[in-house]
Amino acid sequence: MALVTVVTDNLDDVGAEEFLQLDEAVGALGCHGRLVQMSNDPRWEPRYVVVRDGPRLCAALPIYLGRGEQWSDQIHSPVAWGQAESPVPEKSALIGGRLEIRGSLRCREEPEVLRAVSDAVATVTELAGRSLYFGYLDPRQQRLAETLFGPMEWLAEYEDLAYPEEVVLGSPDALPSKVRHTIRADERQMAKHGITVEAVPWRDYRGSACDLIAAHNNRMQTTDHPALVRYRMDQWDDCAEVSVLVLHARAGDEEGVLTLLRFHDELEVYEVGLPEHSSPARRALYACLIFHGPRQVARSHGLRKVHAGLGTATPKRLRGAEAVARRCGRALRTPG
Repeated sequence: MALVTVVTDNLDDVGAEEFLQLDEAVGALGCHGRLVQMSNDPRWEPRYVVVRDGPRLCAALPIYLGRGEQWSDQIHSPVAWGQAESPVPEKSALIGGRLEIRGSLRCREEPEVLRAVSDAVATVTELAGRSLYFGYLDPRQQRLAETLFGPMEWLAEYEDLAYPEEVVLGSPDALPSKVRHTIRADERQMAKHGITVEAVPWRDYRGSACDLIAAHNNRMQTTDHPALVRYRMDQWDDCAEVSVLVLHARAGDEEGVLTLLRFHDELEVYEVGLPEHSSPARRALYACLIFHGPRQVARSHGLRKVHAGLGTATPKRLRGAEAVARRCGRALRTPG
């Protein structure tokens, strides 16, 4: 190998496809275009350790140096992971990604590459004295974190659910009986309540999705506002690798919405908005939005996988979802 290593503050010299090949499990939430958008966020200062062997990309490790005294990301929050006190951003760094789930160190597991990345990280002087945090790493990424940064304290573990190809594109008749019966029961309830659903590109959508999503998030103790929802979705719509859709479902006077991110041959369930009060119609809307609507969109486009997101594992598993355990934590050693 003739490795060339650089530390840069942008991904201008890294292509989207070669970036994807370093970790195809991350999906839209950690794609090249999304990280480029994050590079312009003034609350964090990006660094990327880029390693090449000739034209072959071997590593593109994201590092985000915190700024200021107040932690800004609600999702990538060590307090949400169980740490007693909120860290000071200017004394902290997020390694592998920020803001969304599915962090990735984007590094090939080859001894020479790992040494090159480790040596390059040691040259990032801004890391000296900072606490290093890692968000939502799958088992492979956890091993890489421990190899590159030493012992970890894993503060929290989450289940990241996805509907695999046999559930998305296959016939329910070929699925386990419990899954098949749940899907058929959903279909009967959706027919009973006369649920209709339409998929609309975000830029063409003129409905109440922002209000419904913000209200739903506030009920789930995540501070939100319709204007913030619109900002998030507009930003996703500007991401070159991602197509954004809205599913709008109705059951009589009840309505619910779901935003979807299409990325390569996958679909990502992003944010949901449901009626406030529990009812049989609401439960049917929920089943439609978390499974049947996304599955139909995926099937119509020949997409093989639907990422269903963190949490609410039981209803997703009942419909055939499989889980990846993702951990969040911090390095026990602080860079010197």
